Amino acid sequence: MIEKCKQEVRVTSVIWKSPSFTRYKLNTDGSALHNPGKIGGEGGILRNKHGDMIYAFAIPLGQGTNNQAKVQADSYGLHWCIQHGYNNIILEVDSELLTR
Repeated sequence: MIEKCKQEVRVTSVIWKSPSFTRYKLNTDGSALHNPGKIGGEGGILRNKHGDMIYAFAIPLGQGTNNQAKVQADSYGLHWCIQHGYNNIILEVDSELLTR
């Protein structure tokens, strides 16, 4: 059975696109060790139009699902931005659930 398995390797170029002059971009992600299980905000980073880092974080979030981790990481990052006066934010995520 293993002999019939095929491995496919693809290379995809990923490019960070800067926001407009008056905006900031927040990229976040979350994950679950098991689904459900321990969850965490794998990280988030807030950058200006030049790509300069303004703030970055990684946080434990307790127990839950991978979707809960993603939502909580986004919420944490956006809340931090608002508290610190960064109100014109573009949130960029890799979750189809959140983009709907």
